[in-house]
Amino acid sequence: MRVKEAGLKISSLFTSAGKGALAIDIGSVAIKYVKFEGGRVVDYGVKEIAEIFDIPSILKDLTKDYSPGQVYSFVSGPAVSIRQAPFPRMGSKELNDAILLRLDKYSPFTLDESILDYTVISDIREGGNIRDNVMVVAARRDVVSEHIATFKKAGLEPTAISVVPFALAASARRYARLKEDGVVCLIDIGAQFTNIIFIRNQKLDLTRTITIAGNALTEAMTVTLTTDEGELALNITDAEEIKKQYGLPKPDSNEKLPNGISIRHLATLQEPILARMLAEINRSIDYYRREFTVARIDRILLCGGGALLKNIKDYMETNIGIPTEMFDPFRSHNLYRRDRPFTEGLGMRLIGALGLLYDSGAVNLLPQELKSLRVRRSDGKRVAALAIVVIPALIVINVILALQTGVKRRDIEKYQRRLKALELVHAEYYDIQDDISSLQSKQNSLQGVVGSESNTIPLLRQLSYVVPPNIQLKTFSSTKEKGTKITGLVSDQPFLVDLDLSQFMLKLDAAPYFRNVKLVNKNRTVFQGETVLDFEISCDAE
Repeated sequence: MRVKEAGLKISSLFTSAGKGALAIDIGSVAIKYVKFEGGRVVDYGVKEIAEIFDIPSILKDLTKDYSPGQVYSFVSGPAVSIRQAPFPRMGSKELNDAILLRLDKYSPFTLDESILDYTVISDIREGGNIRDNVMVVAARRDVVSEHIATFKKAGLEPTAISVVPFALAASARRYARLKEDGVVCLIDIGAQFTNIIFIRNQKLDLTRTITIAGNALTEAMTVTLTTDEGELALNITDAEEIKKQYGLPKPDSNEKLPNGISIRHLATLQEPILARMLAEINRSIDYYRREFTVARIDRILLCGGGALLKNIKDYMETNIGIPTEMFDPFRSHNLYRRDRPFTEGLGMRLIGALGLLYDSGAVNLLPQELKSLRVRRSDGKRVAALAIVVIPALIVINVILALQTGVKRRDIEKYQRRLKALELVHAEYYDIQDDISSLQSKQNSLQGVVGSESNTIPLLRQLSYVVPPNIQLKTFSSTKEKGTKITGLVSDQPFLVDLDLSQFMLKLDAAPYFRNVKLVNKNRTVFQGETVLDFEISCDAE
């Protein structure tokens, strides 16, 4: 590989390629970021997005005085599919093949139009068996490419691209003081989406995303409402500001809006959206308890910009019936910087970005070509740096060896003469040994060829005539001492597999060369998600 192809400059070997890590969460209304150096958070913030084309300039401004060594981000929204399924425990290659075999079940996108990754997140009990709870993540390739292009416009190159649930779970594991046997539901209320994840035994167990979030609540407040105090008609901008100021009004509140209308009338507009959100959350909780056999959920953690609304904690706790906490690691773990003004609840908006720093490799949607390029660059730098250290050492060693060679040259020449004499004396002996070995090898080969006559080929030919398409043979062994044994799998409707096996045995018994066909054992099992009949047959071969 040429240095130019590896993207390597000699000067880069003596200068830092970047310092620390930068985690970036690009949302629909703001960019959230966290900088991480030396095992601690050193900077963080939220940059509001005025227009979508402002994103590269915002990212560029974040790094104008800072060059990160790693850049982590995630993609979200309808272009990302996250599905879970139980799989029998198997090797990584077999699991990959099983997912690709039924990709239409685990991804709404084709393999060509998407980037796919998966990970085993926990164990799950199904039908009395322990299986792997596998999360399959797929994202549209064009969306990932656009995401990467946005970073490149700002002079950044993502190290890894993850998805929101893993980042949220990582933050909870790191900062939520999870108990070993505890069960926690984390609800992240954003502008467009609400993410609901369940964590058990400090592992992500289930995730779900709903489209009822902060923007839906704002839009509901723009509906014109006529009250006995006057007409309440808000545009989208006013509704957002009032939502941030008053949150979820309590029924007995005496506060009034600037136009004199009581804020409790806002609850009339908010209630339909809040009811839908609660219904989706409760449906997710009921599903999790039922499918994952969970007796109870210990607590709910609220985070995200939508969790900053006044009274939302009490509202959730009252209507869901589970102890609810506001999740702000920046406050609970003193991550806020003392040299800047404090913003209440800012840390709750940074949960996703913060979690990227602790679980960036759970899944990685970076295209394979970029992964390979990063590996080549890294390997090229390591090799070049190693060469700079090793080559001078080799030169020194070479000089030392050259000096020693001069001193020992006479001894070497003496040994060479002796060796040559020995080779001449024993040359004939070696030739004879070679001839003997060659003759023995030929003799063994002839004995292997001239063996006893085998009837295996006729047996296999006759067997191929009677095996139906839905029976797959696994082994066939035939010896004079032990007879003939056949093992295989029968695949069909569960109530037909025994009948299919019986018909095969009858055909085999009626065929030439086979007699005394007997069933040794059979049992039902699951192969690649399908119920099959595993069997062993014994018979005599003529």
